[in-house]
Amino acid sequence: MDKPTKIELVRNLTRSVGEILINDIVADKIPEDWDGIELRRLLAERFQRQVIGTMSRSRKREFENTVLVNNL
Repeated sequence: MDKPTKIELVRNLTRSVGEILINDIVADKIPEDWDGIELRRLLAERFQRQVIGTMSRSRKREFENTVLVNNL
């Protein structure tokens, strides 16, 4: 995947997840007493839901190694 395609994917994904969460806030689905801690957790879970399919063990291991080595 080339850089422009990667950038577009990240923009679309973050926009989509953000809009869904904002809609939930507007619709009063998010508890009033939640602050950054709960919202960050919910945001992380929403991103996790966006993962399509599952990675093979070898691909996941390679991904985790790359994240660690490149300090991502």
